[in-house]
Amino acid sequence: MKNRETVEAKVSRFLSENPDIFLSLREGVVNVSKLAQLIMKDNGDLNPISVRSALNRLRGTTGSSGKNSADTLLKKSRVSLQDKICVVTSRSAQNMKHISATYLQDSIVYIVDEMNSPIPETSQGIRVDRDVSMIHILSPKEIEKTPGFVMRITHKLFARGVNILQLISCSNETIIILAKKDSTTAYQTLT
Repeated sequence: MKNRETVEAKVSRFLSENPDIFLSLREGVVNVSKLAQLIMKDNGDLNPISVRSALNRLRGTTGSSGKNSADTLLKKSRVSLQDKICVVTSRSAQNMKHISATYLQDSIVYIVDEMNSPIPETSQGIRVDRDVSMIHILSPKEIEKTPGFVMRITHKLFARGVNILQLISCSNETIIILAKKDSTTAYQTLT
C-alpha cells in the first residue's frame, strides 16, 4: 500500500512540474504507456504497471469533471471583445479614466479605452502598448467555487496559438489582453 502511495506521489509531482503534459492527460490525448516510460526515466525504481495505473487514476479524478464544469461555466458567462484600447504602464500614478488598474511593486498598469480617455505620450517612466484588444468575461458567481476556470480558458487559447499578454481575474470577472491580430480567434474560441 505504501508503494502505491509513493508511486502516485511521484507521478503527481511529475505532472505538476509538467503542466502541458498534465493538460494533455486531462484531455485524453496522451499515450499513457509512453508517458509512463517518460516518468520512469526520472524514477527508475518504479514499476511500469503501477505508473500506468496511477496515471489512469489521476486522469479519472482530475479529468473531465473539472473540464466540463469550467466549460459549462464559460458557456454561462458573458464574453465581450473590445478594440480601441491600450495598455499604459507608468512608474507613477496617472490621472486618466481607465477600465482597470493593477498596482505592481515598481509600476502601475492601466487598461485604457482610447475613445474615453486621452492617452499619455510615451516618455521616461511611461510605456504605451497599442494594437491590443481586450476580452472581458463576466461569469456567474459560481466561478468562485469552480476550480480550473482560468486554466481552462488559457488552455483553450493556447491550443489555438493565442498568446495572452495580460490576464486579470478577480471575483467573477476575467480580463484578457492580447494582440489585436489574435482577438477574433480568441473571441470565437471562448464563445
